[in-house]
Amino acid sequence: MIEIPLTQGQVALIDDEDFEIVSRYKWCARWSPCTNSFYAITNTPRILGKRKTLSMHRLIMNAQPGEQVDHINHNTLDNRKPELRLCTKSQNQHNVGKRQDNTSGFKGVTWHKRDQKWQARIMKSGKDKHLGNFDTPELAYEAYCRAAAELHGQFARVA
Repeated sequence: MIEIPLTQGQVALIDDEDFEIVSRYKWCARWSPCTNSFYAITNTPRILGKRKTLSMHRLIMNAQPGEQVDHINHNTLDNRKPELRLCTKSQNQHNVGKRQDNTSGFKGVTWHKRDQKWQARIMKSGKDKHLGNFDTPELAYEAYCRAAAELHGQFARVA
């Protein structure tokens, strides 16, 4: 494992075998408000007068247009191959944590005001799926966890 120093006091991790390709660029840390984390990025040399931003994890995984790269351990500066996997946009969305505005304390669980019950919901292929209404948030969360394992498989993240 090699540490690549970035700007803003950040450090990216890569496998030894990726040092040659990564060392061709000067890397910096960019904050992403979407994920509340840093990513290692660089600018490519000018081609026809245009520069392009390149993410370290995409370079290492040789991601093609339309492919996304998922950080399995959710550390966006850990760019070692065992911690990365190619995926679709939908699969990558399954692996996000609970929303910042979550009030139940559990991913996929909200309070249903009209019914005065805890409701479990999950997304699959861009569609919202109702999993039921429950007396406690814990019971709703159990239903969410079962559905996440069934629908999202290895990409399921329940916390």
